[in-house]
Amino acid sequence: MTIRSPPPPPPPPGPSPPADCSVTAECEVRPSEDAEAVAAALSAVVPGASVRADGGGGAPEDGRAESSASGPGCLSRIAETVRSRSSSAAYLRCMLRNMECAEGGGGDAGSTWFYLNKQAAAAGRVALCAEADESPLGPIRVTIRSQNIGAVIDWLAPGQLNKIKAARAKISHAP
Repeated sequence: MTIRSPPPPPPPPGPSPPADCSVTAECEVRPSEDAEAVAAALSAVVPGASVRADGGGGAPEDGRAESSASGPGCLSRIAETVRSRSSSAAYLRCMLRNMECAEGGGGDAGSTWFYLNKQAAAAGRVALCAEADESPLGPIRVTIRSQNIGAVIDWLAPGQLNKIKAARAKISHAP
């Protein structure tokens, strides 16, 4: 099953995110879950995304669900939550811990990821999970890619650019 989620709302006020940003959200669809409900949860997290889900509904094995979108609006729902709940420090920790710089892609190209609670997403909320086991039905893994991943992270967690630069320096000097 493939669906298209509603278009994203405009980005939150303030500076715009980098236009080359893309986001993928993916998770398992367990046999006890409805694939359409899981697809709707992913649509709530990544507005304007193309969503594909299979499995669930008593299937003998776990299925998969994935949504993907690109452009400035693809992170609008997550950014809105980060800023409204003053949870930018928690998101920043997860994004910095999971940040990868692309080989040969220039100094700022790369990706990062974090987990969101699938049950919260099904209720239309965006809730961070520090670890995968914090979401009883399995987490949603959100991966963000950009040619300027530092600027994306700084847009999501405003005012944290110095911490990003220090983390990048640590990564580039690692053996």
